[in-house]
Amino acid sequence: MKNLAKISSVVAFSCLGLVTFNSCNKLGKKLQYDLDMQTASVELVIPPYSGTTLALSGSQTENFNVDSFIKANTANLMGVSNITSAKIKSCELTLHDATTALNFANFQSCGGSFFTDGNPTPFEISIPDNPDAFADRLTLPVDTSAELRGYLTNSSRFTYTLSGRLRRPATDSIHCTATFTFKVHVQAAGE
Repeated sequence: MKNLAKISSVVAFSCLGLVTFNSCNKLGKKLQYDLDMQTASVELVIPPYSGTTLALSGSQTENFNVDSFIKANTANLMGVSNITSAKIKSCELTLHDATTALNFANFQSCGGSFFTDGNPTPFEISIPDNPDAFADRLTLPVDTSAELRGYLTNSSRFTYTLSGRLRRPATDSIHCTATFTFKVHVQAAGE
C-alpha cells in the first residue's frame, strides 16, 4: 500500500511538473516589451553662413548596438531578431550657447534625418514653418505611426543630419545636440 501511495505521489508531481512546464512555455511565447530607445545624443555643428539662400546642414555618425540594448532591457531573453515594430517617439534639438542674435529663430525651416547601415534611405522629419521667436530648444514633429523596424535590424551605425533654411544669417557656428528616441516593441518568437 505504501508503494502505491509513493507511485501515486510521483505520478501526481510529474503531471504537475508537465502542466507547469507547458504553462511556462506558453507564458514565454507571450513575453513582450515596449522599450524606449535613445540611440545617442549627437553633437552637430553647422558652420556660419552670411546669407539666407542656402540650406545649411551638419552630420554625425554614431555606433549603437541595438541587439545589446534589447538584451540588457529584457534580461537577455530577447534580441534584435525579436523586434516586431519600431517607431520614432521624438526628436529634440537643443542649441548650445543660444543668444538673441543666434538661436532657432534664425531658421525659417528646420529638419532632421537619420539613416543606418541597415537602411541607407534617410528618414526625414521637419518643421517647415519654424516660428520667428527666440528658442534654444526645438521639438520636431514626428510621425509616430511610421514603421522603422528596417532601420534597426542589422544596424549598428546611425548617421544623423540636422538641416535648415536660414531666415537671418548665422554669424557663428551653430552647435546643437539632437536626441532621437524610438519606441521598440519586442516579442518572443512563436506568437
